[in-house]
Amino acid sequence: MNKDFAFILGNGITRLQVDCKGLLDCGALYVCNRIYEEFAPTVLVSTDKGMAHEIQNTGYSSRNIHYVREQWKINNSGANILPKEYAGMSSGPAALGLASDTCANYIFLIGMDLKGVNNTINNIYAGTKNYKQKGESPIHFGNWVDQITGIMQKYPTKRFMHVNPLDNFTDDKFLKFKNFETINLSEFKGMINNTS
Repeated sequence: MNKDFAFILGNGITRLQVDCKGLLDCGALYVCNRIYEEFAPTVLVSTDKGMAHEIQNTGYSSRNIHYVREQWKINNSGANILPKEYAGMSSGPAALGLASDTCANYIFLIGMDLKGVNNTINNIYAGTKNYKQKGESPIHFGNWVDQITGIMQKYPTKRFMHVNPLDNFTDDKFLKFKNFETINLSEFKGMINNTS
């Protein structure tokens, strides 16, 4: 595993183009919410009450690293409380913040699509418990963008790479940062295969 790499997994559809579990061999994986049913990442983050409680109630938090907001922690569940600077953030940006606090210098944003698909929610878990239903309107991504830009500003020496953005969409606020870039799937695979 390359300690210089951290992978942040959102739940947008572009994430399905990457072997996410296989990335555990290449670096640390910081992920959100329902992916816990598929495999145990390095760090799991859930900031919404429903998902935070669901995961803790399975016993996952006592066996794995899981961060929740202080008000959603169940006593003796084993869950960790998010640091104050990330406690008000959504799950994806909070995961990004935790990863940025480590020694990793290359931080890859995967499946963080931001926008919806055909004016509907873009989340591979849509329709499951604690998620919006398929076909509902997409979530406005302005807060996510502001939270992510705050983290990139805090860590100017780290490289933040948006992998395979949906429809090549990247918010203009990201593009103002010299430590941000977008890369396609082949570039991403080349980077992790050459240095893992």
